[in-house]
Amino acid sequence: MKKLKRIVVGIDISERTDNVLKRALMIARENEAELFVVHAVETPWLSVPSFFGSKELVVDTEKIKKTIEKKLKALNADKKVPYFIYVKEDDADDLLLYAAKWSRADMMVLGAHSKKKGLKRFLGSIVQKVVHQSHLPVLIVKNNADQAYKNIVAPTDFQMQSKQSILFSKEIFPGSKIDIVNAFETVYVMEAPYATMGPDILEYNNMAISSAKKEMKKFIKEVSAKKGNVIDGEFDSKAALVNYINKGSYDLVAIGSRGTAGFNALLGNVATYVLRETGCDVLVYVPID
Repeated sequence: MKKLKRIVVGIDISERTDNVLKRALMIARENEAELFVVHAVETPWLSVPSFFGSKELVVDTEKIKKTIEKKLKALNADKKVPYFIYVKEDDADDLLLYAAKWSRADMMVLGAHSKKKGLKRFLGSIVQKVVHQSHLPVLIVKNNADQAYKNIVAPTDFQMQSKQSILFSKEIFPGSKIDIVNAFETVYVMEAPYATMGPDILEYNNMAISSAKKEMKKFIKEVSAKKGNVIDGEFDSKAALVNYINKGSYDLVAIGSRGTAGFNALLGNVATYVLRETGCDVLVYVPID
């Protein structure tokens, strides 16, 4: 697997940026990589151009760059991680995607947002667009970056992209433990107003469970993992997965994707739901072009 050399980090200049930078620096130190820090200045449309006599807004990108550099120097006191800061007036999502290709990055690190302190963090439109269109792995930071990831959970459908996401996680987070989980939905026959399960359906479900457990045993051997669980998703495998993740002591979820052909390709709407609803940081692995 390709060595991690350059990480694009998308930030604003608020306090919540610290955790994004801390996490990126942590990964860079571990992998001897460099950071390419990107900040987009989105100019209000009413200020440019000044057709109606309004005062034109002049954005001081150098001042913003110095503010970011001051923050980086404080967090990178040991000076072990080289970095480059790029500030430009542009739409944030377009600039991040462009910078990732232009800099030949191997990974991106972005931050989720929180409307109010203490509430569940949500994905802004910029993060969602970048994740869906990225040509390389994207880490979404939702929590404080006080220590390296220790417990990673990887939802799987036993396909190649899932396997690659786990191997990538093992490569860049060498000190972490990875648990693998597969959720299947039990088949019911609906006869209003009740759900029933006849002998044929029961036999089918038992065979499905047995097959999933065999696949899991084979899969964890292929990725050299120590733990793999097959859980009953009942009527809603998405909710079952999120419940399993949030009840565990995990600090990162690793999800595989087939790349820009569609983030939903691997686990369908399950992946999107997990990304949105879990309280953990999320790594979306996209095979690097």
